[in-house]
Amino acid sequence: MTATMEQTRTELPRLLDLVSQGEEVLITVGGHAVVKLTGVPQAVARPSKREWLEKLARLRARTATGRLRPTVEEILAEDRGE
Repeated sequence: MTATMEQTRTELPRLLDLVSQGEEVLITVGGHAVVKLTGVPQAVARPSKREWLEKLARLRARTATGRLRPTVEEILAEDRGE
């Protein structure tokens, strides 16, 4: 939708309602577009720490090879020739 600056001054609440419903509003001054009103995307709900850890445990169980990797200490000892 396109609105003039004068329309925007008098109808701002209605224009904001349109924007909140997904409409974009282009505001013009002297016939030239100067501002575009768009909605803000809704935040994606983040899983709780417990849910995230449970998902991580399922992923680890599904992808585990059974092979244990060396620890950092073992890698360093090998590099030092110990």
